[in-house]
Amino acid sequence: MNRGLGLIIILTLFCSFASALPPGFCLGEEGGLALGVFAPEKTPSGEEHILLDEIQAFREKIGRPIAIGVFSDEWMNDRKFPAENAKTLRNEGMVPYIRFMMRSSDTPYQKEPFYTLSNIALGKFDGELISWAREARSFGSPILIEYGTEINQWNYPWNGYWNGNQKGQDLFKDAYRHIIRIMREEGASNLIWIYHVNAESQPADEWNNMTGYYPGDEYCDLVAVSLFGTKKPFETGTKKFSDAIYSTLSTLQAGGIQKPILLITGTDVQSRFEDPATFVSNVLSSLSGQTWPDIKGLIWLNAAWKNDNNPLHDTSMRLQDNATVAAAFKSGLQTIQIQGLLTCS
Repeated sequence: MNRGLGLIIILTLFCSFASALPPGFCLGEEGGLALGVFAPEKTPSGEEHILLDEIQAFREKIGRPIAIGVFSDEWMNDRKFPAENAKTLRNEGMVPYIRFMMRSSDTPYQKEPFYTLSNIALGKFDGELISWAREARSFGSPILIEYGTEINQWNYPWNGYWNGNQKGQDLFKDAYRHIIRIMREEGASNLIWIYHVNAESQPADEWNNMTGYYPGDEYCDLVAVSLFGTKKPFETGTKKFSDAIYSTLSTLQAGGIQKPILLITGTDVQSRFEDPATFVSNVLSSLSGQTWPDIKGLIWLNAAWKNDNNPLHDTSMRLQDNATVAAAFKSGLQTIQIQGLLTCS
């Protein structure tokens, strides 16, 4: 069997077994693609803030409606449901996508001392989770939500590296299921749960595979896949997008994970060695050709941050910072059917 035929068979199976999404939420209708944006502050922290001017700048650059707005709910700051942020996005015509960050710090590569997987599964935060769920239920309209951002990345404390490696996968599943059971018991049926993986596992050990943390179909509605180009202006040798997405979707399918996909992507728009406009064009040309029919949404990380004390090393994925990349994005969208609204009756 050649690779092209094998890919068609894999993706056909992947699509045909995908389960229905909850009532009131429509994604990928008639082949449409939903666009989303994550535009946090230009600092390592601040992902819990909604910056409407940044979202508007992104929207103006691409010239298409934005259906999904992403932000983090940081429990290191507050354990309450982020009602104001969610309302702000809804008022802008977007479905909120909440990164449910039960952690004590946003400093990467460290063990979590308080919001541990064991403590979550044992119910030590049930009171807060119950209150959160009731407020989410009162919000009334659909909310996308994930716990365990990029679960196969060891920079996050829920990764198995910090929780006993292989044992950590089971601990994560216990915690994830416990959170969702609490939310469902409180009637928060408007929450649409996302299992979020990175295209490459780090560390790249066999136990840290992207499918091993999966809590089961009954607990997940969608899968988010992070797949980026260059993350720093001096990086080289990035993997071709089509090869990377083929490998990722094949791995998910082989592991029995058959859900609609949200692709989360971005690339350093000031890259010195890899052409960011080419990366954007490759992503959008792949999506326009319906090669990946289970990708129902494209979310761009429109962010900037420092990597060290040298400003020449700063990363920016903001389309506003490179007119050529923004033009490639806008042009690439012309052949894609864009779904402007995700809520339905």
